[in-house]
Amino acid sequence: MSDLRNVVMPRQVRAAQRLLFGLAVAGLVVMLALSDGLTSYGMGNMIAPWLLVWVCALLALKYDGSARGGVRITTIVVMVFVVVPSFSKALGAAGPAEFVDAALRIVLGLPVIVLLFLPETTAWFDREK
Repeated sequence: MSDLRNVVMPRQVRAAQRLLFGLAVAGLVVMLALSDGLTSYGMGNMIAPWLLVWVCALLALKYDGSARGGVRITTIVVMVFVVVPSFSKALGAAGPAEFVDAALRIVLGLPVIVLLFLPETTAWFDREK
């Protein structure tokens, strides 16, 4: 007989996945709300970190399937590239819109990084297929 186990994603991985999906939707809302009156340079400057967030959200689609540790590590590295520059952007914000834009990436991005470092998450991505 084959050993079929009902494999359930740990809640830490599900939380990271939902945070990434929420961050991607929030990024879309922020982009639509703040795009008025921006030059093409300003729009590109604002969309660059959100593109990385959307890449992470696409990676999160694989979490419950056949994802391995490489997907987890890639998500962590890309989220670090999103969160770390957001600190300087939040501290040097020219207006409340810039601050909210950067703070949103920090507030929702840091928990994702922490959740993906937990032992339960690592075990989920290192499980046998």
